[in-house]
Amino acid sequence: MELLTLGQTFNAGAEVLIWHNTNETFIPDLGLETRFRLILIEKGTGILHMNSQRVAFNAPALLCLNEAETAVMEQSVDIKASALYFHPSEINSAFSFENIRGEEPNGLQHTATQDRHWLEPFTDPARMQKRLLGLAPITAGHLAYKMALVGQELNAQRDMYWPCRSRSYFLELLFLVQRLYSEPNTAEVGILSAVASTGEMGEVILYLHTHYNEKINLNDLARHFHTNRTTLSREFRAVTGLPVMTYLVNLRVHLASLLLRNTTMLVTEVMQNVGFIDDTHFTRTFRKYTQSTPSEYRQRHCWMLQ
Repeated sequence: MELLTLGQTFNAGAEVLIWHNTNETFIPDLGLETRFRLILIEKGTGILHMNSQRVAFNAPALLCLNEAETAVMEQSVDIKASALYFHPSEINSAFSFENIRGEEPNGLQHTATQDRHWLEPFTDPARMQKRLLGLAPITAGHLAYKMALVGQELNAQRDMYWPCRSRSYFLELLFLVQRLYSEPNTAEVGILSAVASTGEMGEVILYLHTHYNEKINLNDLARHFHTNRTTLSREFRAVTGLPVMTYLVNLRVHLASLLLRNTTMLVTEVMQNVGFIDDTHFTRTFRKYTQSTPSEYRQRHCWMLQ
């Protein structure tokens, strides 16, 4: 499959090495070794087998992969995702997969060396653990809008300037992505222990990621999955490295931090949205994980208050 956009009426035959996939299904055999991928997961929850690790996530989430990296959706609930596949040369014609990496300029001119920063979310080994990021809905909506603009230009090709216009929108999108990955307080997703398979525990993880805002205890969870709490606890810890309830609290605090950074919702509303029912317990737990109260965390990190 050709992962590019071919000119039709205007600039007929021109090749723009960007392809907009409106229904990303994480198929591993699309010739991905020739493209980077920017994937926006807009809806659902799932477990991805990514770069020899398993990660559990809640949408919205952003995934940046280079040509050597893989991501296969092992288990999911109600996933909706879109993607842009692209070759680095669409950012700078001097780029190849070889010369965009490393500290040395590899024969690149000064401007091309500067342009390599656009690709850091895809190539920087230090950001390997941040390839998949949880997003706040407002951030995801902005990224979805920019991605749709790129796709519209590639598909409509309404005049002779469509290749330049689509690249312009694409660079705007990459600027936002690069800034997002550079933020020190960007939320990362949970990495699961490296085991052969998540198996039935994958269903438990997906249940927690889907029902985190409901009342959940270990006994009810064991009954729901037709097992006992001892077996459930042992097998869950083998997969995630954490006790069940600790994993759930981690997830709730993670989602609360996203909302506090990216919305002006009342703290009590944030608390209820992520499954806490007592404000004292919420404040104490949030402080334990972030060294800040929810209000202090928002004051320090919410860009909407700056």
